[in-house]
Amino acid sequence: MEESSPKIKPVDLVNNANYDVIIIGGGINGASIARDAALRGLSVCLLEKNDFGSGSSSKSSKLAHGGLRYLEHLEFRLVQETLRERDTLLKCASKYVTPLKFLYPVYSFSKRPLWKIRLGMWVYSLLTFQSDMPSYSMLSKNTIKKECPTLRQDCLKGGATYYDGQMQDFNLIIANISDAKAHGAHTFENCTVSNFIKDHDKVVGVEVQKDEKSLYIYGQCVVNATGAWSNETAGKDKKLKTPLVAPTKGVHIVVRSLGLDQALILETPQDNRIFFIIPWENKTLIGTTDTAFEGSLDNIVADDADITYLLTASNHYLKDIVLKKEDVIDTFAALRPLQYSEKGASKRSRDFSLVESDSELIHLFGGKYTSYRYMAECTVDHIINKLPFRKEFRKCITAIKPLP
Repeated sequence: MEESSPKIKPVDLVNNANYDVIIIGGGINGASIARDAALRGLSVCLLEKNDFGSGSSSKSSKLAHGGLRYLEHLEFRLVQETLRERDTLLKCASKYVTPLKFLYPVYSFSKRPLWKIRLGMWVYSLLTFQSDMPSYSMLSKNTIKKECPTLRQDCLKGGATYYDGQMQDFNLIIANISDAKAHGAHTFENCTVSNFIKDHDKVVGVEVQKDEKSLYIYGQCVVNATGAWSNETAGKDKKLKTPLVAPTKGVHIVVRSLGLDQALILETPQDNRIFFIIPWENKTLIGTTDTAFEGSLDNIVADDADITYLLTASNHYLKDIVLKKEDVIDTFAALRPLQYSEKGASKRSRDFSLVESDSELIHLFGGKYTSYRYMAECTVDHIINKLPFRKEFRKCITAIKPLP
């Protein structure tokens, strides 16, 4: 997958090359920072230790959404931000992000009563006042029974429908990288940053291991955009004493098509967590889990407990369908790079942080996939403010420039 400028070979370029910015991490954040920076006229080097998009960024719920459930935690600014970015993606990345209808049924046993869902829908709609998406609708139980016969019908009280976005997460990563390259960024995969190069305690570059060789690359700024690996990357700097992230594990399962023409947003019977049953590529995507994780960051798998949890939750709501382990076509598991906190996994903020160590290494971590463009914009703004001759660089245009 590795490509390069047609005039300079990557290996010759990497060794002792100098850039305005070096970005470590080839997931959605690194890819979008590279694109934004290249579009503004910065010289860019993007480094990924494996293949681009091979980590958590390609194992999401495939949703570009505002995060309806975060209203429960009164995170209005976060929801408004992600709704704005959702709409930006629908306009500027329409090849990869499309509207998707959701049904939220409410039962007599639901933790969240119908009045709370109605209030949540009203606030969600209020925060998207400039959106072109259809508004929400409250539905009677009889209407839901007709519209979605797949759902269990006993104890049904009513519900709501609304719209969010469905995305091709991996293709979004590759599109951002491709556009970054088209505007001059140099991107390299299967190369590992083994150390930072310092001058008077300031990070001025990275040592890279590629093809059993040590190569050196220098930059005015270096960005750690390694997601769940943020702590590991920061540890090579040895300046941050507290963790940046406390990753949690998220698992999805894929089963045959259940004949749904809309996504379902439901509460797990085990612990009342929100989960989705989503029509996806002529199959059905079910997820996700949210559990604390300790172990190798490079060996994330869905275990029997994860699969059973999602099957049990799904079967609780399906009518005349009983999903079993043998019905699971595929699974994928990944880590959410949530900001470090003593709180439980489900209560940690989904907001992002942009911080700089004493050695001037820039760290971007946390955040929701939907906000990747805005996170990149904030990061590149920060980079430009650190560079000399910053007036020479262009303003951010990723909110209006379509992805190819």
